[in-house]
Amino acid sequence: MKLTSEDIVLFSGDSITDGNRGHKMDLNHIMGHGYQTIVAGKLALQNASSRPRFINKGYSGYTMGQLLEKWQEDVLDNRPTVLSILAGVNDVHTGVNAGMTAEEISFRYRNNVQQAITRSVDTLDKIRIILVEPFYFPLDRSDLSYRFTPHPNCEADFPRPDRDDTDEAVQKRLEAMALVQSAARTVAEQNGCTFVPLRARFEQAFAESQREYFIWDGTHPTIAGHALIAEAWLETVK
Repeated sequence: MKLTSEDIVLFSGDSITDGNRGHKMDLNHIMGHGYQTIVAGKLALQNASSRPRFINKGYSGYTMGQLLEKWQEDVLDNRPTVLSILAGVNDVHTGVNAGMTAEEISFRYRNNVQQAITRSVDTLDKIRIILVEPFYFPLDRSDLSYRFTPHPNCEADFPRPDRDDTDEAVQKRLEAMALVQSAARTVAEQNGCTFVPLRARFEQAFAESQREYFIWDGTHPTIAGHALIAEAWLETVK
């Protein structure tokens, strides 16, 4: 992807994008740790002669609606020329916990992401928007160890966050996520955004390995999962 000295690439999203990013000018951690760092690093290297800039505005736990509340200061005020959005899994989790139906969850997500796109296009003269497909892949809860992750020494005293999930909650999340994924693709197509599909790509990776090697708690990627997202992002966007 060719970038110029005028380009600013901004990543917006939830914890998957946040990646424990720094909130101070510490360049070791300012982009966080995940797919967005891999993407930004590759683009920065490829375009080093023109020196584009990169911003991470991910927030752990945020829904698309919560991102929208900070859209002016986080996105519009930074005037990105390339905007990448990855959100939706928290819309699903919080919606299911609140007793919302799958249709209600996807309707709310779709309205919020549409507002974000509309405000960005109306405010910024030159902007390319990339909408990344959100995902949720529940794991086998009969084995809550980390033995299938890419790391031999995970923290044994850090219990897996999905350990108390019920089969009913998992099924409701899957139903809602399917509608959210469909809404994301539709909104991207209707607004001329670039859509980065991830579900099929993850499922193909699972078939060749182990689900936990890519997603360690049903929601968050491992290093292999983040690399998969980055690869899909770069291949699609170029």
